[in-house]
Amino acid sequence: METTGIKNKNLRIAIIDYSAGNIHSVYRAFLKTNVSIDIVNKDTDLGRFDAVVMPGVGACGSAINFLTKTGLTNRLNHFVLELKKPILGICLGFQIMAEFSEEGNVKGLGWIPAKVYHIRNVVKDFIRVPHIGWNDVNANSKDLTLLAGMIEKPNFYFAHSFFVPLKDIDGSIGTTEYGVPFISLYQNRNIYGTQFHPEKSYIGGAMLIQNFLSEVLHVKS
Repeated sequence: METTGIKNKNLRIAIIDYSAGNIHSVYRAFLKTNVSIDIVNKDTDLGRFDAVVMPGVGACGSAINFLTKTGLTNRLNHFVLELKKPILGICLGFQIMAEFSEEGNVKGLGWIPAKVYHIRNVVKDFIRVPHIGWNDVNANSKDLTLLAGMIEKPNFYFAHSFFVPLKDIDGSIGTTEYGVPFISLYQNRNIYGTQFHPEKSYIGGAMLIQNFLSEVLHVKS
């Protein structure tokens, strides 16, 4: 672990602040890994960072509006689609990567060919919403490097009312059952997403964050 921490010192991470909620739990989780962190909430050159993290705070409509007004949408598109550097979206940060969200009925960034639905519009039986608490993640692919070193079907902490139902999309996925199966973990080239909150998932979450940073280190080298 000490060697990994020393290597992490070479990494510079940007955490996007939508100005819509508390991002300090994400900040603290990454700070423990010994990386250099900048919190970004205005138009800035993201190319100087090794990776970007979009945390799970706020609502989809307001988050997309904020990114558009600040010019960060163009910056993020350049970072992800042209520079092809790693990005991790957490909960809301994962959902805004999709093409469309029912939360606010807004277009997302469009990096993932999927739509985000309210749980009640998909699950017909009674179920509590939001989905809050611990749940399993089942890897549908051995290529999910974010789960490296973990037990089969690891537990993570969830808190959400919207999700991406299970369907065929490009990339490796992990799934979770809550009334119906939904995509709880996504990985395709340089794009990574979790519906759960690794920053609130203790040891498993810390391992996932370090696995993400290991991917970033691999790209940088």
